[in-house]
Amino acid sequence: MKTTKSLVPPQLLLKMGAWRSPVFMVDRIIDFKPGDDGSITVIKHVGFNEPYIPGHFPDNPVMPGVMVAEIFGQASEYLSLLNDYCHAHEKEYGNALKKFDDISRALQTPDGTERVLAERHRIVGFLAAQDLKFKHVVVPGDTIEVTSKLSMTDSHGFYHYDVSARVGRHIASQGKIINFRIERTRAESRGALIN
Repeated sequence: MKTTKSLVPPQLLLKMGAWRSPVFMVDRIIDFKPGDDGSITVIKHVGFNEPYIPGHFPDNPVMPGVMVAEIFGQASEYLSLLNDYCHAHEKEYGNALKKFDDISRALQTPDGTERVLAERHRIVGFLAAQDLKFKHVVVPGDTIEVTSKLSMTDSHGFYHYDVSARVGRHIASQGKIINFRIERTRAESRGALIN
């Protein structure tokens, strides 16, 4: 898989995400397949200048597992957000977006950008990690390739994802992410305090 392509330019990727530095952990979306059995692949380049590297560990820098778990959560939320966007596009225009390049072009139109940002604002999510296993150390200089696949949803708003992280041919980590997603207005009406 080519790691030089990206579904969206960096400026839109940042706007689409609910995160900011120092925990914005996705550098690029390199693959996306929409649908109920959809998947996404993202990459993160790990550098010596990451804020958590100097203290973990000073003489032997290693990316903390919790940061790999954060990439899992962000990739999984991007998968759901992009699925929401594709559903909204199909509802409005009557045609399904299925190919990576078609989705990329649609997202980069003024209408597409406005729609995906409206979807970002409409939904809020809360993430949990489950059964994560760490099998290979990630160090500065590595590029992590994370894949998240939607495995199931339930009637209560929980989305379940199978996730894996690779560095080259090595599986660095794998497990499950659970994301509770709810409409912002519904969450606020129930007393949730949301930015």
